[in-house]
Amino acid sequence: MCRTRTEQQVARELEAWFAQRAFDYWPTYRTFVRDGHRGLYQALQRFGGPARWAAELGVPVIAHRRGAGFADAEIQGVLRNLLRDHHPARFPTLAWLRRNGPPGLAAAVQRSGGTAHWAGMLRMPAPPPAVWTDERIEAELRRVCAGATRWPSKAEFEHAGALGVLGAIYRGHGTHWWAQRIGLQADGLRPRRKA
Repeated sequence: MCRTRTEQQVARELEAWFAQRAFDYWPTYRTFVRDGHRGLYQALQRFGGPARWAAELGVPVIAHRRGAGFADAEIQGVLRNLLRDHHPARFPTLAWLRRNGPPGLAAAVQRSGGTAHWAGMLRMPAPPPAVWTDERIEAELRRVCAGATRWPSKAEFEHAGALGVLGAIYRGHGTHWWAQRIGLQADGLRPRRKA
């Protein structure tokens, strides 16, 4: 059974580790794991995440790595830990990764090859192909477009790890139809041509 750390315990453990290692920048997830601090990394996520603690410790977060702050080795490490903890029979879907993984993991998986790629890397069966019903497309669109007033760009869909839904939109009713349905500005979007 894993112990639950308080915010004060997270602060003390981070300060002791940083004093010992004299980091000049926020360490990678792989460094946390290598130094035996995987539990500490998971605990600090509950109290503001790396951005908060890096600021408190006066070190920068290096942002040049791929996939929402994750390098491929970090993605693989986080996925292995999640899969070991949850024991799914197949590689999880992006929705599952958003619910159960650290912030940004699902988008990082999507940007770095997708679930089929990572299933192959980790020698697991891939998740079943997504069935994009109108209800599912609308739910995903509302997640991606929360707070928006205009239709997102393809880059914004990619950043949200939502290229799958964008493909379903292109294959189905089209962007103009969906923008109107969920109340976004459709300027510059062309209605889909009838076949």
